[in-house]
Amino acid sequence: MARGRGRGGRRREDRQKAKQRQINRALKLSEINSKARYQQEEYLRRRQQAEREALRKAQGEGSQQPRPDKNDEASSSSSESEDERQTPYDLLVTSLQSNRDQSSSEEISESENDDDDDDDVQEEEDDIESDEDSEQEDITREHDGEDVSTDNEEEETVPEDIPSDEERTVKGKKRKKDDVGKDGALEQKKKKLKSKREEQEKEGQWSSDGESEVEDLEEEKTTTGKDPFWQQVTTELQEDQVDKLGQQSNWAKKEATWKVLGRLQHTYCPDVPNKSIAVNKDSITKMNVRGLLCTNWVDVNGTGSQKNAEEIKTSSDGEFTARQRELFSLIHGYKDLYYSERTHQNGEELRKLYCLHALNHVLKTRSVVTRHNSKLKLGAEVNPDSDEFQDQGLTRPKVLLVVPFREAALRTVQVIIQLMRRPDGKQVEVMNKKRFQDEYSELEHAPPKVPLPEDFEATFAGNIDDHFRIGLSVSRRNIRLYSPFYLSDIIIASPLGLRTVIGAEGEKDRDYDFLSSIEVLILDQADTYLMQNWEHIQHLMQHMHLQPKETHETDFSRVRMWYLNGWAKFYRQTLIFSSIPSPEINAIFNKQCHNYSGKVQVSNPPARGTICQVALQLPQVFQRVECSSFTQAADARFNFFVSQILPQMKDGNMQRTLFFIPSYFDFVRIRNYFRQEDITFAQICEYTTQANISRARQYFQRGDRPFLLFTERFHFFRRYRIKGIRSLVFYELPLFPHFYSELCNMLETGGEEGVSDRTCTVMYTKYDAQRLAAVVGASRCGHMITSSKSVHMFVTGEQG
Repeated sequence: MARGRGRGGRRREDRQKAKQRQINRALKLSEINSKARYQQEEYLRRRQQAEREALRKAQGEGSQQPRPDKNDEASSSSSESEDERQTPYDLLVTSLQSNRDQSSSEEISESENDDDDDDDVQEEEDDIESDEDSEQEDITREHDGEDVSTDNEEEETVPEDIPSDEERTVKGKKRKKDDVGKDGALEQKKKKLKSKREEQEKEGQWSSDGESEVEDLEEEKTTTGKDPFWQQVTTELQEDQVDKLGQQSNWAKKEATWKVLGRLQHTYCPDVPNKSIAVNKDSITKMNVRGLLCTNWVDVNGTGSQKNAEEIKTSSDGEFTARQRELFSLIHGYKDLYYSERTHQNGEELRKLYCLHALNHVLKTRSVVTRHNSKLKLGAEVNPDSDEFQDQGLTRPKVLLVVPFREAALRTVQVIIQLMRRPDGKQVEVMNKKRFQDEYSELEHAPPKVPLPEDFEATFAGNIDDHFRIGLSVSRRNIRLYSPFYLSDIIIASPLGLRTVIGAEGEKDRDYDFLSSIEVLILDQADTYLMQNWEHIQHLMQHMHLQPKETHETDFSRVRMWYLNGWAKFYRQTLIFSSIPSPEINAIFNKQCHNYSGKVQVSNPPARGTICQVALQLPQVFQRVECSSFTQAADARFNFFVSQILPQMKDGNMQRTLFFIPSYFDFVRIRNYFRQEDITFAQICEYTTQANISRARQYFQRGDRPFLLFTERFHFFRRYRIKGIRSLVFYELPLFPHFYSELCNMLETGGEEGVSDRTCTVMYTKYDAQRLAAVVGASRCGHMITSSKSVHMFVTGEQG
């Protein structure tokens, strides 16, 4: 039985057609060059032959006729000088060579940017404009002296006995007649294209992005003053405003309390017009979001978590959850946002939200560019004093989305594909989808032998490779995965994947020009980067919006003025999503984010810390380490540990003590001290091999090694349950507050003599206020930091 042609077959045919088009362009270019060379040689041969014939006739007539008078001689001299002035060999060669180079560059540019041309017009319009361009090229070559006749046309032969002046006259008349015909054909093609577009606008014909061109034009006219996108990209800053934007110490601060997000800190520059933050209660169709995205949003947002789906259904509009509506009011208003309450339960609804915003930004940007391209192709006049056609950046990428693992990238691309579904319900065509699924899908691995915490399984689900980068080109008809960075609209990458591209100073192959025109930067799961390598994020931020080293075929007449002035960082929106507040993330948000629209941080002090999750009865002693500055905190902590804490642990009753050390640098420092003092210990860190991990756990559980040095990064990536713990020492409070309760609950199986010998000791400084508040609560933290007493004890568990 005959089988129908599948989607794979159609994609192969499309690729074959695209390849055949490139071959045809190359053949056409070769044919043009060959024809130009042939016509050049043929014209020179005929010209030389005509001159020789004229010279031979002149010599023959001179021997038979009397000597001409002075008037005839002057006329002949004038004619010869005019002939030499009009047809010099060097001028002809230069003209032909210039035309060939121009034709070559146009053909090659058309071949390399085939995807961009596909974005600009639909297929039928592409054919018409292609004919128009080819005819225009033919006319241009005719004016420059090239022959553009086809193989079926007979070449006009010039008799050799015609003088050169008459020859030029005949050719000039012929060329003028052809020019009139060609100009008429060109005008007819333009009228045909224009009438076709007018018919499409009248019929409201849908393009693949879900909106007609007439609706795009009306949107540009009616929403320029109220659309946040237009306000963000068209606002012109003054030099004095830019100077004040760079001095963030002078920015004003306001606090607001919203129903779901809670306490918000709004920071803005008072010298730049800014709107106050408020919850937008309008429907998504009235928020100036692209029509295609509005159509697909309800279906996409309703899938996934059953809890979220029920909340959306019960909402007044059936479009957003309460959290999404408040967050989208800030994101859609192009405010910088730092949201530190991301969890594995709400992670997917946040992902859908920033994908919606990123696609809306890209589609509107591409819509403006393609509309202006169409106007320019129809011969629109460009006013050099107007910024009407300034719609681009120094490079094409506009959205940079940083995620920690391939699994997160896979889910993000899946949401983007769902949001780009066509109005008829069919999925948008995705190029290189099979390759993407093979490289980013879940790897097969053995299931864990013991149940692991829920947040661990959510974080490390699927493919957890952290070295990747991929470009996405979003067009009207398809989404192209693995597009080159400089032909991409969205870049999805990990910190490590970006670091290997950006490189370090002195490397030859480093490249960071693609970061010069990023307008929306999204850092999702930023807390995970602290466990990977935070230096990669710092390196990335240092290379944002630097001056490109190459032009990358940029049309500088269409670059926005604030790019040329080097003010791009004041127009960039930064969105940071994290599960915890952190000083490192705060530093990025406060010092590297200069958005003139202002920035908002969600800052809710924890009422109850994770100490309430400790299930067993355990005395927990918090000892404050005094230090005068943050730079002295590390040395003060180490000296306090060596002089006060460690001597207590050396007592025979304090065996099987686990030292929890968040920083790897502190881990190395204590390990070297133990070796120097000949203290028997075992060690487990993120770089320990599996064999040494098993050996260290056995030594510690049996009591052969009384002390175990244990890093937070190892616990984050492995989440092993350590048996045999009788005493627990936190050299520093953990970055993730729930690690505190997890480690304390490990003491439940610590010993056989009872629970009386179990102890927990915590060291902290006044600079650990954020971590301390997450563990004991905000009110207790304030008291412990300012109290005259340096030792505080808490006892958890049921009292007997």
